Amino acid sequence: MMKNIFCFVLFIGLFFSCDMEEVYIDVYDPEQERIDSINQRKSDVEIIYSYLESNEIQTVDTTNEGVFYSVLDYGNPEIIPVNNDIISLNLSAFYTTDSIYNEVDSIDLVFFDTNIQSVAENAGIVDESKFYVPLTYTYNGNGTFFPVVSDHGYLALLSDFKKALGFSLSKIGENGKIKILMPSGNGYGENGNVNTPVIPGNSVLIFDIHLIKIRK
Repeated sequence: MMKNIFCFVLFIGLFFSCDMEEVYIDVYDPEQERIDSINQRKSDVEIIYSYLESNEIQTVDTTNEGVFYSVLDYGNPEIIPVNNDIISLNLSAFYTTDSIYNEVDSIDLVFFDTNIQSVAENAGIVDESKFYVPLTYTYNGNGTFFPVVSDHGYLALLSDFKKALGFSLSKIGENGKIKILMPSGNGYGENGNVNTPVIPGNSVLIFDIHLIKIRK
């Protein structure tokens, strides 16, 4: 009798062990997230410095938020932006791909935005729904007046970009040029941007900014 009960229990155990699938539950681990963020930051900084080196840019600084910027041209030192000036900018925007280097040992970039029509035409990214005109808005050092309603309004949602833009523009005069380099954590993070413009996760963002006009 005991033997029959043992065989029945064994049969039931085997039946359920073969029929049931293993279920894995993704549990949020804040410590792992912190480690992943640190590792991604290190990777982003490596990409940024490799880009700077390959383009022979030797002078670079960072904002308090960890965004990198470089002054490429100081412009006219007698006409500098101050709060409430109306400024006009040209910009070109890129993001890095998963492949750090391409076949010619330079950083592999995707050109995704500009307000200069000739530049967009040369890059093959013309959007007929856009107005290719200088980006004009009221300047302040925090960048909070950056326009939300424009063809480049997506940038208004990036608080670290606006702060970096306002701060770095204070370093140049009219006709000056800067480059802003944003680690992915300051941009769209690991999820990227699914709206327009589409940007993959963990992308470093690079912006070339030309301060073309200051109106007092």
